[in-house]
Amino acid sequence: MTRRFDILILDASCLLNLYATGRSRDIALTLPYRLGVADYVLEREVLYVWLTGLAGTREERVSVDLSPLVDEDLMQVTRLESEEEEGIFVDFAALVDDGEAMTGAIALHRGYAVASDDRKARRVLAKQAQSVPIVSTLDLLKQWVECASVSEDELRGALVAMKSGASYLPGARDPLDEWWRTVMYGDAP
Repeated sequence: MTRRFDILILDASCLLNLYATGRSRDIALTLPYRLGVADYVLEREVLYVWLTGLAGTREERVSVDLSPLVDEDLMQVTRLESEEEEGIFVDFAALVDDGEAMTGAIALHRGYAVASDDRKARRVLAKQAQSVPIVSTLDLLKQWVECASVSEDELRGALVAMKSGASYLPGARDPLDEWWRTVMYGDAP
């Protein structure tokens, strides 16, 4: 990410991943930009994470509640505000799911960055909106670790919670896959 931006807008998958860590507030406080999310993602995407019991089994489904982050001004909820944004949304929606399309349209029109782990959405944005910086969940977590001097045990706890709560597994092509595996399992396989 070489371009400066003030807001990083999260798609549903990144939002769920960060929320599932149980550390979303700490992460948001550490990042040098504000987080955002499209109203469409909050209103029309299924947003919940799983709490895990002592045996490592999924015990309870919990709705995502972003109100503390919004109330503290660590996250803003955005919506399409112009015909130009709506046009970009329609163009993107022909190529990716509506949540990613709205996230991308808002980011492109307003000069925001996008956080997405969806390979197709990342590929489409990289081609159709080359000026939009794109980051992944692991990019955000690595930045949190480096900026806040998070211990390996704290990080492992957040990654385990994210894996079980949001069913997160990085793709083998993710540049930070080896970092994730090293933290999770001790040594990269």
